[in-house]
Order: sequence, then structure tokens, then C-alpha cells
Amino acid sequence: MATGQAIREELQHWGIIKLLGQGTATGTTARIRDATRLDSIAFPSTEFDGAWVRLSAGAGDGEISRVDYLDQALGDLYVDPVFTAAPTSATTYEVYRAGVHPDDVDRARDQALIRICSQWALHPLSEVSNAAYEDGVTNWTATSSTRVAGAMAFPNEFSRNSLVVTNTGANGRVSSASIYCRPDMSFYLHVPVSVRSGTAEIVVRDITNGADISLSGTATTATLRGFTAFEVTGIIPANSAEIQVWLRGQEATAVVEWGPVNFHWRNQRMIELDPRVTSTKRVGDIFMVTEPIAIGRSQTWGEEDRERISGVDTRQVGDAVMLHLDEPLSDYPYFYEERIFYTALSSAYLTTANRTTGDAASTTCDLYYAAAGMVKILAETYLIKQPEDQVFWRSVLDRADRELSRYEREFGPDPKPRIERKSSYYIPVLKV
Repeated sequence: MATGQAIREELQHWGIIKLLGQGTATGTTARIRDATRLDSIAFPSTEFDGAWVRLSAGAGDGEISRVDYLDQALGDLYVDPVFTAAPTSATTYEVYRAGVHPDDVDRARDQALIRICSQWALHPLSEVSNAAYEDGVTNWTATSSTRVAGAMAFPNEFSRNSLVVTNTGANGRVSSASIYCRPDMSFYLHVPVSVRSGTAEIVVRDITNGADISLSGTATTATLRGFTAFEVTGIIPANSAEIQVWLRGQEATAVVEWGPVNFHWRNQRMIELDPRVTSTKRVGDIFMVTEPIAIGRSQTWGEEDRERISGVDTRQVGDAVMLHLDEPLSDYPYFYEERIFYTALSSAYLTTANRTTGDAASTTCDLYYAAAGMVKILAETYLIKQPEDQVFWRSVLDRADRELSRYEREFGPDPKPRIERKSSYYIPVLKV
């Protein structure tokens, strides 16, 4: 996994970071002493004029300042404003090309992760909002519990994330956002579960009538660690118009890890994808999982067979994406491929704490893929900010485009032409 600092420091290979250095002795708050790299009469005192310096480890980690001048006789790089602490021999630093601001680099890095770098990932075709916890704990309300969404502890093709719920009281749970419905509608529900402590329980709650809905299928409780799954069906009771899915632990000490929530109406032929999906271009193939894991079955999660289904019309409706299926959904979990972008490593870029947070954070995105995207955005920005340096930035942008194209082919999403009809058709043409 690449850290934010490792991605940014790739800029040394592009001429945007002019020097990566480390102090050789304790300096002062006004200077860095580096007798190894800066003590040379070959350097003019103006070598780094107009450049920003960023401390990247040791005393003052994350602080930035502007170069004042270089004392090449002693290897001292003077800065203004001064640092809060004197850099030591443990302090590493970065000197940028004149005018390039380190915070712009961090913004470009994160914009590359959330706008350019991507990969296909499977997500459940579900009426439950944020069914695979891709948006963290959004739409999952905790009651007598705490919840943490995060990457799976092991690779699993059917879910990138899981939700770990730790009870603070008996029958602690997380509740999905409400699903609105009509009486007598029939549903299918499949939820993988691994019980770290206590007993897990699956509940479909009739909010209108204040009661649990009777479920058929597997057992509705589970124990022991190692993923199995609840696979149940049910019918909406009379007078009910609102339900929720509850992921519950029975004991006050229960700790339960939950996988993606597959919930759909039986014989459903139209379904809206998660609000995060705003373009049909972000949707790939649609799959049905045959012989899914469930309580009482011996399969290991991730080893199930999956069948790509055709006869799916993917429609753009405003900023939403809808699937219209030729054949209704059956009693199986369904997944769609979504083009998923990576997560930004920082949420802000103005303080020392913001910078060190981004440096320490890591991403599963390939280092060189992320770096190429970062350089592309940075070059596009500085073609506008530094029009006097067009030759340099244009050459950087051209190289970034070439490398990004290469890494997009290697690490990015494969092209996914969708099969939207069950069989081909032809239009007869009258010959004259």
C-alpha cells in the first residue's frame, strides 16, 4: 500500500521536487543544516530562490516555509517564516521547483485518487442504501452499539468492506435506512456474517406496526467466527408501509462483523443503484451468485459461482442510474460491477496536522498510477498559474498523459461493454 508521502515524493522523478534531503546536524528554527547535499561552492546562493520547503519527518514534520537563501559554504538552507522547532539530523525535507506550493501537491494527489484512478468492484444489487458500506457508516444507525466500516480483513471478491458492530448493551444493533413498501410484497435477504463474540441475529422490522416480520429460510441467529450468511425471505404484513433491516447482536458483549446486504423484492424487474452511482458509464456487468454461502452450507465465502446475466437495460434518469431487467430477480444475491474511485488521504490541506495526516494515510491504489494522475492534475494547474513556464509544464503534462495511459491499462478498470439484450436482432432491408 502506498502512503501519501510516498506518492508525493515521486515528484522528484518529474523535476517538481528539486531535492529530497535530510539534516546532518541540528540547525535553528530559521535554517536546515545539510552538509552532505548543500555544502558545495558549485551552488549559487540563489539556487533555490522562490522555492517552498516542506519538512516530511522529524522535528517540525509537516511544516512548510519559503526559501530565504542558501549558505553554500556551510550547507545551511535559510527559510522565512521560521519553523516552530529546529530541524535535526532526523529531519527530512523536500525542496520544490520555484513557485510550486506543497499544499497544491497534496490536493492534486487526492484529486487523482477520487477523480482519475479507479477499478471495478462488485456491489450488491440492493434496496438497502449503502448496502456494502462503501460510504462508511452512512445510513446505518447505531442503537446500544458502536459501528466501524472498513476494508475486509482478507481479500473477498464480493465485498471490499464490512461493518463491525460492537454492542454497548443487550440487543445492540445497526438499522438500515427505511424502505417504503406495500402490504403483501415478498422479499429476499442475504447477509454474510462473522460472529467475533456472542450471537448475531438478522431482523426485518415492521416500523409501521412496531413488530418483527416473520422470516423463512435459514436460522435467523448465528455464532462463531468465520463467515456464513443469513438467507431468508418474508412477506410485508397488512397495513405496513415502512420497514428496516436490523443487524443485531443479542448479548451486551456481542461483537459482529457484517458483509454486504442483498435485499430485493421477489420478481422485481427494476431497481435503482446506490445514489453514489451517477452515470451509466460507472456500471459494468451484472451477476447472479449461484449457491451462495448460508447457514447449513459448506461453501467458503468468495468461492461461489457467479453467472453474468444479460437482458439488462441500464438507464440514466437525471443523476440516478436504473436497471431494467428482462427477467425478474430470483432468490439469489445479485451484484453489479461499479467503477470505484479511491478515497482521498486528507480532508483539508491548510495545517501541519492536515499534511501529516495525509502523509501517514495509505491507499491500495498503485503508487505509479496515483503519481501519474497527481502529476497530470498538477501540470494542468500550473500551466495556468505559471504561464511563463509553459515549456516545462507542457512537457510534464505530455509525459504524465503517456504514463497515466499506461498505468490505466495495467491497473485501471478494463473496458466493460455490457450485454443489454438476451439475443441479437436484425432489421430486414428491402433490396431493390
